[in-house]
Parts: sequence; C-alpha cells; structure tokens
Amino acid sequence: MSAVTSTAAVPSYPVVRHLASASESEIEQITAVLVDAFEGDPFTSILLGGDLSLAPQQLRADVRAAFVSKGEVHVISNGPEVDNIIGVAIWYPSGVKAFTSEEERAFRNEFQALLPDSVRSWWTNHFIPTSSELSGRTLGSAYTLNSWSLHLFAVLKAHHGKGYGRKLFNYAEEKAKATRSSMVVKTTKEVDVRIYTRLGFKLSGETLIESPIGKGRMYIMHIDF
Repeated sequence: MSAVTSTAAVPSYPVVRHLASASESEIEQITAVLVDAFEGDPFTSILLGGDLSLAPQQLRADVRAAFVSKGEVHVISNGPEVDNIIGVAIWYPSGVKAFTSEEERAFRNEFQALLPDSVRSWWTNHFIPTSSELSGRTLGSAYTLNSWSLHLFAVLKAHHGKGYGRKLFNYAEEKAKATRSSMVVKTTKEVDVRIYTRLGFKLSGETLIESPIGKGRMYIMHIDF
C-alpha cells in the first residue's frame, strides 16, 4: 500500500501577471502604488491644477477605465497577498485605444468633475489635443493604434533598483513580440527617456505642455520588432 502526496506548485516571487479583473482591494492597492510612484512628479501637479490631494482620484479613474476596456493591467507581486502588489503597468494592446467607450469616459469625467472649471477646460482644450497631436505628427495615428501603447507604469519607490520594473516591462514586451507589434511610450521625464533608450526605444518626438501651474515636455518613443 502506498500514498501519493500532491502539493500545488509554490510561485517563485516576484511574479508578473495579467490582472483581467480586480477586486476593490486590488484596485486600491494598484492606486496606492501609482500614487507613491508619482509623488513629487512636477507633471502630476500640472495635471491636477496644483491640487495634489486629487492624485488618488485621477489615478484610480484610469485604473478603473482600463478594467472596463480592452486594456491590459499587469502587476508584479512579491507575495501572495493583495498588499504584495508592488508594481503596475497599464497597456493598450494593438488595435485598442484608451477612453473610446462611454463607460471608460465616465470614470475620467467623475474625476474631472472634482477639478476647477479652468483646469477641466485645460484638459479638454489643451492637454488631450496636444498629446494626441504629438502621436499623429510623429508616428501617425495608425501606427500608434496598431502598437502596444503604455498608459501608466509604476513600481513602489521602496522597491526601485531591484529589477522589478524591467521584469514588469518584459512581460508586455514578450506579448508585443509574439504578434510583431511595435510598442509606444510617452513620458514627461528625461530620466525615463534614458531608461527607454537603453531598452531599445527610439525618440520619435516631443512637445511642450503648458498650463497656469507650469510647463513641461512630453516625449514619445517607439520600438519595432
């Protein structure tokens, strides 16, 4: 007589996975990661009209919108619990454009309702059109649509320098390579331009984003496979 003991494989952390749906606690943890990563970013202040208390609402709206669209939310965790999520990337795969449905836009509208009229008008009449114009002028709208486009990327500051960001990026890169799709990223930080350059991206162009709070440059980069 013999007995066979079966044990489930224990994941080797950190683990990256595609989160197809999310609980409220997962959405809050992802939002917390984003808030932490963007704390102190001057461009965040521009987007929020100087009211940094609105950062959770803005980022949470983008997270919720990704889950009701065909966007992909990738998370990296260093353990099995929700609060072990330490990094997140939101991508829009080839053929998918952000905020095209009423359901997606409802989340952004809910956030923008918290902004002063002048800041809300700036989003509508300057920021969104300027960002879209940058894509069309440099790469073309068709190229951008047919690429994997990065919307948000963040790793908790306490875990910077551990290779987690690279592991999180590689997960999407392999998906793009599998379909021979290009990848497109936008950033407002020169340090990110240097990082993406090391990953093989090419600088496609840049533009100036101005607001009553301040101004900054937005860069667009791409890589082909």
